[in-house]
Amino acid sequence: MKRSGPPMVPESLRVLPASQMACGGAMWKKVLRFIRRALQSRASPREIAGGLALGLLINFTPTLGFQIPLALSLSALFRVNPLAALASIQITNPLTAPFVYALTYRVGKWLLGQRDRALELRELEAMDLVRAGAALWVGGLAVGVGAALLAYVVTLWGLRRWRARRRLHGSESFA
Repeated sequence: MKRSGPPMVPESLRVLPASQMACGGAMWKKVLRFIRRALQSRASPREIAGGLALGLLINFTPTLGFQIPLALSLSALFRVNPLAALASIQITNPLTAPFVYALTYRVGKWLLGQRDRALELRELEAMDLVRAGAALWVGGLAVGVGAALLAYVVTLWGLRRWRARRRLHGSESFA
């Protein structure tokens, strides 16, 4: 029998009221589980922050369908935490991709100075596809680099601070 109601999340990890955890509770449960594992991981804060940043960068590039092998291979190449990279690429999925790629396309068009023009399918030329691809890549890299840098700095600061407090106050009060 499936249990109804908000998911059972320990009070120490709860960031939203129980009523809000009920909608999308499974996603929040996974996010909180990842955060807890990252905090308790033996990986260095730099490795975890680097993995998270790498995953976010990959997230915004038009690589849907190739993100997992890309994240795993690049995390090995750059020696960052592959689990953090895999966790952060979950932002782009079949439900969110249209919104993510619409944003990156707009940013790319703006950065490349491309104008909006109405296209009909029968007028579509190869150059239009090249321009659209360029806009997706340029916008994706711009948004991705910005998100990755912000995530790296915030995650590194947060992990270092949390681990220092944990050492100072003893591990049992923060575990």
